[in-house]
Amino acid sequence: MVLDVDFIIASLLVILTLIPLYIYRKEIYKKFSRSGNTETFIKDVKVYLQQNYPKIQFDFSVLNKHQNEKDVKLRELMIVEELARQFAYFEYELHTQKDTSKDMHWSGYEQNSILQKDNKLPPDWAQRKSVAWKRDNGKCNRCGTQISLPDANALFAKQMRDGGGFNLENIVILCNDCSKIIKSSNLEKTIKDLPLLDKLIKKVDNF
Repeated sequence: MVLDVDFIIASLLVILTLIPLYIYRKEIYKKFSRSGNTETFIKDVKVYLQQNYPKIQFDFSVLNKHQNEKDVKLRELMIVEELARQFAYFEYELHTQKDTSKDMHWSGYEQNSILQKDNKLPPDWAQRKSVAWKRDNGKCNRCGTQISLPDANALFAKQMRDGGGFNLENIVILCNDCSKIIKSSNLEKTIKDLPLLDKLIKKVDNF
């Protein structure tokens, strides 16, 4: 008899849980599913990407690729994932940067530009990174996005093992996204971890 009472109580709890879901089913569906067109969304994303990543040539015709998907939110998610993939696969090679005036050099610059036996960064590394960042107007060399000095990643056009040094011409300033892409051994996995993808998904959620 105790088992029967427990069963009745459990059944009542399930029913009480389902009643609100049934009453508000339309609102819940609207929350997770939308219908309509994506033109306004695409325009918003296009402006955002062109303003923040001016060096990347995005193909916005991906809208047509997913036009048969009736759920607009799902369609928009598919579109932003495709755009993030385009961002990741954009062709780019680390290359030597423009020369800097010797007037910008400081005492010990030449000596510290050469890799030492301990393979450590030179004592003036922070200054070198700062000058390289200013040289590039605080922008990522690959995508052109504006970045703060603390968020800037400094990579080398020519690796130390290949004879590269710490000279300013060999220092390439990149954003977090592009740095991850350049260093990645698995782009598809890296795409899922890109801050850019998170930003675009938030646009889908907030649109």
